[in-house]
Amino acid sequence: MKRFLIVDDDADDREMFCEALQDSLTDSICYTAPNGRRAIAALDSGEIGIPDLIFLDINMPMMNGWQCLSRLKQTESYKDIPVIIYSTSSYPEDLEKSQHGGALCFFTKPSNFQQLKSSLAIVADHVNTGSLKSLTESSALFIK
Repeated sequence: MKRFLIVDDDADDREMFCEALQDSLTDSICYTAPNGRRAIAALDSGEIGIPDLIFLDINMPMMNGWQCLSRLKQTESYKDIPVIIYSTSSYPEDLEKSQHGGALCFFTKPSNFQQLKSSLAIVADHVNTGSLKSLTESSALFIK
């Protein structure tokens, strides 16, 4: 059973991500959090266990994606969890910041569900085969 944590303040985006992931990887559990603070609290409390992968939006209230990524990578028990940063942004600064912050990769939120499902199918395949580190080599959608 693969476990994913989706951290995004947009409830519709969280729901779409979970649906697309579960379509691609039926033996998965999708946990969600509306911001970085809630994600860290869920991890700290043991409420969700350690996920196989975290999808982290950048722009959120309370604790944004950059703050959450920093906290994850500075915490011994979370620093090795792969994190994919995603956003509507495609600014080069954000790509660079995600790389320097320790994210596995960065991708821009697709504009429709079918594109999202295709992107997440690629991720699911890499999670299933244990080859997440090679994700950026397999698709131009994921930038490292």
